[in-house]
Amino acid sequence: MIRTIQTIKNFGVFSDFRWPTGLTEFKKRNLLYGWNYSGKTTLSRIFRAFEQRQAHPDFAGAQLQLRMDDGAVHDLSSPDSVPPLRVFNSDFVRDNLSFETGSATPILVLGAEDISKRDTLKEKLIERDALRTVMAADRKAKQEKQFAIERALTNSARDLIKNPLAVPNYDRKRFEPKVAECKGDPDKHILSEDTFRDVQAVYQSREKKPALRPKVARLSSLSRLGDETASLLIATVAANNPILRLKDDPEVEHWVDEGRRLHDQQTVCQFCGQVLPPDLLSRLRQHFSAEYENLKAATRELAATLRKAGEERVECDHKSDFYPEFGERFAEEKKRLDVLIDARTSALLLLADALDRKQTRAFSSVDCPEVEDSGAAIASAVDAINAFISDHNKRTEAFEQRRADTFGQIERHYAALFVRDHEYVKRLEEMESLDKAIGLQTEQVGDLTEQIRRLEESLSQDAKGAQRINELLAAYFGKADLRIDVSVDKRFEIIRGNAVAKNLSEGEKTAIAFAYFITRVHDGRVPLSESTVVVDDPVSSLDANHLFNTYALVKTRLAGCRQLFVLTHSFEFYNLLKEWVFEDEKKKDKPQNDWKTWSVLLVRRVDNETAVIEEIPSELLTFKSEYHYLFSKLYRLDSAGSYFDDLLSLPNVIRRFMEAFGGIMIPLSTGLHKKMERLFSNEIERERVWKFINHYSHNTTITRSLTIPDTSECKAVVEACLKAVKNWNAQYFADLVSEVNPEEKRDEVERGLISFAIPA
Repeated sequence: MIRTIQTIKNFGVFSDFRWPTGLTEFKKRNLLYGWNYSGKTTLSRIFRAFEQRQAHPDFAGAQLQLRMDDGAVHDLSSPDSVPPLRVFNSDFVRDNLSFETGSATPILVLGAEDISKRDTLKEKLIERDALRTVMAADRKAKQEKQFAIERALTNSARDLIKNPLAVPNYDRKRFEPKVAECKGDPDKHILSEDTFRDVQAVYQSREKKPALRPKVARLSSLSRLGDETASLLIATVAANNPILRLKDDPEVEHWVDEGRRLHDQQTVCQFCGQVLPPDLLSRLRQHFSAEYENLKAATRELAATLRKAGEERVECDHKSDFYPEFGERFAEEKKRLDVLIDARTSALLLLADALDRKQTRAFSSVDCPEVEDSGAAIASAVDAINAFISDHNKRTEAFEQRRADTFGQIERHYAALFVRDHEYVKRLEEMESLDKAIGLQTEQVGDLTEQIRRLEESLSQDAKGAQRINELLAAYFGKADLRIDVSVDKRFEIIRGNAVAKNLSEGEKTAIAFAYFITRVHDGRVPLSESTVVVDDPVSSLDANHLFNTYALVKTRLAGCRQLFVLTHSFEFYNLLKEWVFEDEKKKDKPQNDWKTWSVLLVRRVDNETAVIEEIPSELLTFKSEYHYLFSKLYRLDSAGSYFDDLLSLPNVIRRFMEAFGGIMIPLSTGLHKKMERLFSNEIERERVWKFINHYSHNTTITRSLTIPDTSECKAVVEACLKAVKNWNAQYFADLVSEVNPEEKRDEVERGLISFAIPA
């Protein structure tokens, strides 16, 4: 028998619930009362999760624990020993009945003539359950062994290789294949201490240098540039009418060439101020011809090319970039290369200087300096340097290979140690043995399932299941207006008259669903005496007549179950069940801890994320009507002056009480809003109360549902409502106080000796 819901974590409004110390435990029959949104359906879903042996899809990460009468605590990983559960709630209705299509899942009902087959079926079910339990234990054992090995592999990969040897991303997936490789002969791969130390030193060595790129001498051809220079130096200008004095004096010629550009369109000499001879500029243009200008431009351009070529170099690495045995030889060869490059630069500058001189000797040739082309020697020096680079890179490549080889030795060493120290082969054999056992068990479960299926088919009487439901529906409605028929494909159909019923009222849906559930509970699969039955609000949308019918069904059809839970928000239904409680417990004034059969608890919403289960208030056991309870709630809150614990539910309490009070005192069919003017003479108080109860008791938006009323506002509204009741009829108010608080004498109330925190 279930004694407590020990723990609920992250399951709806039960974010972190633990069964309160001292709270009455569940008994054979249990009544849980609470208003809408208090958490009752959430509790029923917890029981349904254990019924279905799987987590609720909306709360996959929730933690749920049930404590049994033997002290055992069960969660969803081990629900097998929890008594068979049958849960009626909105999820059950959704999964089994479709009111849109007018259909339901067929029910198996066993006949008296099938007792022998039923006993056989029961034995097969017990055998299969036992086998499943063993199989689950074997699977768990295998998983634990697998997890232990995987955890050890992960730790070894991290602590022996990844962190000490600084190998990024090294993990179990890389280590495990090496372990498998060494499992045949681990001693073969285990290194001695000295060998391991040497191998580790090689791997951890940091002497490796980066590979270097070969060098390329991309230098302009000195030979070609020399030939071009010689060609320009011997070239001369053949003018038609050269001016001899300029031709014979290059410096004067250059001076005149620079100055003539200043005399374009001029008639006076810019130097001496004398009038220019009329043919002077014409004669100068003939001397400084286009051929003259082209030659000078060519020499200038080539001289610039030579000087730029003189800046060309062969970029080389530093001596320190090489391994020591190559560094000195590289330095010598680089020194030779630098000398050759410097000689080449000097030769290029010598040619450029000759071209500069040619600028003033356009009418005569200039001797070309003799220069030596060092291109071949430079190429030879670069080849020598590249040979050093090649040797250097080969060493780097060999270093990596050697380091890789030593890493493999270290890896296999640790893998072999893992095989030996963790008894890896033995663990694999144990898991293989469990695998074989699980495979055999799976086959046996499959065979038993097939035998069970055939027995169920032979016992199946769909028409009898429909007949049972129809009997209950007739008891509900007093007529056979609604019934269940079996279709050709063995499906249940909900029929009204001669057609599939689709436009059902909410009350009809509730009645059909509960009748269907009652029939399922009595389907014979599990004896009622072994079943724990949970019923969540079976009276939704039912009128008073059907309320009594539902109560009668619960009492007559479910009383024989092993354990019963009834959850309801209906005070009328609660009162009916309460009579059953007192009928069983004999005395009303006994404390619950002394009750033998029943526990009566309250499910209450504390805030937007938290609900609690607590002892039912004495008022709910004492009063016959919810009206008295609601008044006592407001009266005690006002007397205590503390509102914080009841902030979330207070607006709903006020609204329900004022609706009931207005209905009693003003028996008109109008709603509460139209009665407010007569109940509250003060317009400000009236508007304040109406806005409070209309705003906070209807969570129509997410913003409003997350809003908690202000305590000062709550106090003012409660005082205004109690004042309205007292002002309506002081005697009536005093009677209510006396009823909910018997120790206060009525005459004291009437004489005003007791304060109700109501302004005069």
